[in-house]
Amino acid sequence: MTTAVIGLGDLGLACALRLRDVGCEVVGVDLSAERRAEWQQATGRQAADGLGGLAIDRALVCVRTTLQADHVLGELQARGGLAGGMELAAYVVTTLDPAFARRLAAYGRDGFRVIELPVSGGRAAARAGELTVLIGGDQAAAGDVEFVERTLARRTFTFPRFGEATIAKLLNNTAAAYNAAAFATCLALAGRVGLPADVCAEVIRVSSGGSWVADNFEALIGDLLAKDAGLLAAEAGRLPAVELSDPAQLLATLAQGVRFLADRHE
Repeated sequence: MTTAVIGLGDLGLACALRLRDVGCEVVGVDLSAERRAEWQQATGRQAADGLGGLAIDRALVCVRTTLQADHVLGELQARGGLAGGMELAAYVVTTLDPAFARRLAAYGRDGFRVIELPVSGGRAAARAGELTVLIGGDQAAAGDVEFVERTLARRTFTFPRFGEATIAKLLNNTAAAYNAAAFATCLALAGRVGLPADVCAEVIRVSSGGSWVADNFEALIGDLLAKDAGLLAAEAGRLPAVELSDPAQLLATLAQGVRFLADRHE
């Protein structure tokens, strides 16, 4: 089977190279001449600037925006089921607007399936096949899960309805945004009380305040965190501020989280 990776940015390129590492036949697709040149330098093979003339069975949609994903899915839908009766499956890695994600089922047709596939972990995890992958929608088949677990994923989570995987991804990235803001705030507080911020950063990273976000803080793509937090705010309403100055409010917030988890396991 031949897989097209559409969008050769940081994540798309890493996913494409990982697929090649595990023996998949991969073709890179990107409108950017610079990104196509990066693909050729990494693989010795030319990338395409569009889908015309490509014989593919799978497509990873790794473009940046919901509007771009809509355009690509429209093109893929028109091709599905046309190449000698072969089925075409599209895995939408792009983090989508939730309202759009809930409508992904409308793209499905005979010979064409859409799988909602937001991921977490970034370029390094994609390259190593250690992404957290959220598999969404009722068009995913057992073979899709097997493909993802064999190639890209360290952990997979399935969501039966379109849109749910996207919301889960936005919750994860919003948690990362909260963590990043908390880490940055603590560095500012260190300076305010006269402590070296770099030393305090290392104390946090190796201690109970540590997190993946703290370990990778300098390399975070802040605009993506802000975009995803904004998408969640548009979906769920204004995101709550975390107030730490009032001990009672902090304890109440923590207790509420414990209750949510306890209710889920009952």
